Formats: sequence, C-alpha cells, structure tokens
Amino acid sequence: QMMMIMRMMRLMRILRFIRLVKSVRPLFHLVMGVLSAMQGVIWVLVLTLVVLYAVGIMATRLIGHGLIFEEGGMDDAIRVPWQTVPDSMFLLFKVMNGVLSDRDAEAIDSLMGKMPTLKFALVFFMITSSWTLLSILTAVVSENMISTTREQEAQLRIVEEEERKDRIRQLRQLFADMDTSGDGLVTLEELQAYLACEKRSEE
Repeated sequence: QMMMIMRMMRLMRILRFIRLVKSVRPLFHLVMGVLSAMQGVIWVLVLTLVVLYAVGIMATRLIGHGLIFEEGGMDDAIRVPWQTVPDSMFLLFKVMNGVLSDRDAEAIDSLMGKMPTLKFALVFFMITSSWTLLSILTAVVSENMISTTREQEAQLRIVEEEERKDRIRQLRQLFADMDTSGDGLVTLEELQAYLACEKRSEE
C-alpha cells in the first residue's frame, strides 16, 4: 500500500511539467496549437488510410493475385508481400516512410525489374502519399498554431485593456476623493489631509 502511494507521488511530478508549459509562453502556444490541430490531424490520418486502402486493393488484385502477369510468370517471392489487402497496405505504408526491410526492398526491386512501367505508378504513389499528405499535415498544424496564437494574443490584449481601464478608474476615484473642493485640482493641503485621513483609518 505504501509503495503504491509512493508511486502515485512520483507520478505527481508530471504536474511540474504542466506548470513549466504554462510558464513558458512560446511552449504553451505550441502545445495549445498542437491540441487544437488534433481534429485536422485526425482527418489527414483518415485520408491517408483511405489512400492506402484504395491503393492496397489495386495492388492486391493486380500484383498479389497476378492479374497483370501471365500465368506462372511471376515469382512467389514477389507476390507474397501483396497477397492480402492488409499486407499490401502495410507494405505501402513502409514504402511511404522508407522503412522497407531487405526482403521487401528486394521484392519491389524485382517487381520493378520485371514490370518497368510500374515505376511510374510507384512515383505517383510516393508523390501523392508522402509529399502531398505530409504537406497537408504540416499546413493543418501550422495554420491551427497560428490561429491559436492570434486568439490568445487577442484575449491577452483584451485583458490588458480591461486592466488599464480599471487602473484609470481607480486613479480617477482617488483624485476625486482628494479633491474636496471640487475645482478639479489637488492642492498640497488636500493631499496632506487625504494622507492623514488614510493614516488614521489604518490605525
């Protein structure tokens, strides 16, 4: 029981990080921008999944099932990575991120060697998936961060303006209390009388 409490106390140290984020304004703007961009990021991920699913279906039918090859004209080592739609999607995802294993790279190289025209399809997929989607994702996050920063700065200006007006109102009330004659001027006698009155009230 005591060990569990100690572990919970250690987890409470995360609150220090939250205070650090709030105290460093550029970091706070960055975190808020990322959080506000999560909805756009999710839709970009959905679009990526749709693209992978559509291309995966075509790759499975054309390569995995051998529709573009003659009967027995393709090695099993080339067709195996494309036999099912999930396998094709995962392989395409690895192609997008450049994390192909040696076996996958060899299978793709062999496929490109036997079907050179597929190189154009691979280039089109790379441009559509990697470059375009990555650019969209970057644009979404950047736009949300800029918008969030502008909104926070606008709110900060509103708060500062309210504080300024409140200080002006307090100063006017202070001078009005000092100006007992009502002539719009605070004389030395009126100032001394006001300070003496304040001192008596504090005592």
